[in-house]
Amino acid sequence: MRPTRRAQITIILIASAVKVRAVYKWSECEERVRAIQRGDLTLGHIDNTTIDQYLYFGPVAGATASLPREDYLTVTYEGCKVICGDPIAINETRSALALASNWLFPLAIVLSLPWESLHERKLSRTLVAVVNWLGSPQTSLTATIFNFRQFRESHRRVLREVNTDQSHLYSAAYFVLCSINQFTGYSLVSKGNDGPEPTRMLSVLMYGLFRPMSQEQAPDVELTEQLLLALAFELRMLRRKGVIPMLADLGTFIVAFIFSVVLAFADLDGDNTPFSLAFGLLVTWVPLLVVFTIVDRNPMSSDRTAELISRWLYNVDAVMTWADTGSPTPTPEWWTTASTIPKALRVGEFIGQGRKIEYCGLPKAVLHATNTVNLQRETTAGLETCAQEVAKVLGQGKTLSWYVVAVLSFLLVWTAIMSAFVLHFHAPTVGLGCRTLSYLVFGFLSSVSWAIQFFRTLPPWAHWVSYIFNGLAILVMTEIIILQLTGLANNCYCRSSALGMPLWGGYLDFKDPGYYLEHFYVIHYWTGAAVVGGLVPAIAFVTALFWWLKCKHLWKANERGTQYRMYTVNADTRWLGQ
Repeated sequence: MRPTRRAQITIILIASAVKVRAVYKWSECEERVRAIQRGDLTLGHIDNTTIDQYLYFGPVAGATASLPREDYLTVTYEGCKVICGDPIAINETRSALALASNWLFPLAIVLSLPWESLHERKLSRTLVAVVNWLGSPQTSLTATIFNFRQFRESHRRVLREVNTDQSHLYSAAYFVLCSINQFTGYSLVSKGNDGPEPTRMLSVLMYGLFRPMSQEQAPDVELTEQLLLALAFELRMLRRKGVIPMLADLGTFIVAFIFSVVLAFADLDGDNTPFSLAFGLLVTWVPLLVVFTIVDRNPMSSDRTAELISRWLYNVDAVMTWADTGSPTPTPEWWTTASTIPKALRVGEFIGQGRKIEYCGLPKAVLHATNTVNLQRETTAGLETCAQEVAKVLGQGKTLSWYVVAVLSFLLVWTAIMSAFVLHFHAPTVGLGCRTLSYLVFGFLSSVSWAIQFFRTLPPWAHWVSYIFNGLAILVMTEIIILQLTGLANNCYCRSSALGMPLWGGYLDFKDPGYYLEHFYVIHYWTGAAVVGGLVPAIAFVTALFWWLKCKHLWKANERGTQYRMYTVNADTRWLGQ
């Protein structure tokens, strides 16, 4: 009786499952080669008289003097294909799960990144964030670290006023300044006949931030003070919370990574152990990215924040106009729900943490312009002069400190890549192979966006080019993960490091890492790579934690809002509503 169609499919699936479970062991090929050498086996035209053409007798890179070369069996790439059958030694289920639990599952810390959740286009925003964060971490780190460095410099400026009764105003002003810095869609500088000039937005911004510090007994000083404190409070409340639990989670990840490294060296009995360690080192930039985005938290609702800032600018402009005209009306023309905020005073999308390639150096320019200015004695005309100086600094482009941060971010990511590369390159067979090439390809693709950000003015095609290369980098990283998890790279071509020929590679052996430790110069490379790769995220974690502890007063808020409700509010507060 002929089997039914369903029975035939079932038989095929069972046969396929049995074939998958039959994991190949390289020791089988070693026994086959030795059997042919002894004359106990003939494989087609290959016997003990012809097998030498498939064996490798040349020098072995990375070997110590203790290597017993006559007993160290090596076959060429062609010999592996012909004698071994060009197999793929996939990982056993238990090994794959162990790899996932040790090296892949901890990468769930990427879920701690500040994703868009309340934005009406949260799906597209999330996709763009993934492409930029994971596709070019060095670019994202440049934006995030530089922004937090500006937080640090603002913190130092506030410390100069900590013993005065206006310290809360300075803290509010510089926090608002650093928050506005991460939005785009507005123009702060225009081209004038005598060089860069401030736009209306920049003039209004400087007035709204620093007019409250004036010691003049003027109505606009009180009104701008109330507006500033109200905005600072709302932005602080919109800032993402939960920093301490997330930092604790990240610290746990680092401890788990250290345990995985220790266990990897303590259990060197599998072919995949050093390669697993190399993968762990490759992704040490992930906690770097997470920790700096945690301490530099974006608002929970970027749309809400942008709308509040635009309304605040509108009201500050109204106060500024009201004060300049000699108060012809009893109150400024406050923002109302029916008002239309002009484009010149409306901020755009949130681009913090490297969501978009754009230089965000507004706090740096303001700090430079107000470095030698006594804001308590400045008049409106003096603030306009400060705005002109800010425009001049912004017109000069990126500052030296930005370039330093960009290079540092590049080195942080490439330290992780090269740690993995060095460890894998010096794991016999020494040379350039599939995995090491994948590491370099990922590094190159992810660095394209990093290089693009050095353009003084980005051409229209620059963002799309960065998206394409970042997407390709993510695909390469996905390929690395798949190869690592499944063991698909455990084949003749990849094991023989054939990409390094003729200087290195072109052959393979059948030994395990324990043998390499005894007869090869691997312990120095493996230990060095593991130490460097582990110290970098640990140092970054401590640094970010220190920065956060020092700067947290800038965004500290009381739920009851007593910061700006300590007196009778004269400024219109309808702009704080929906």
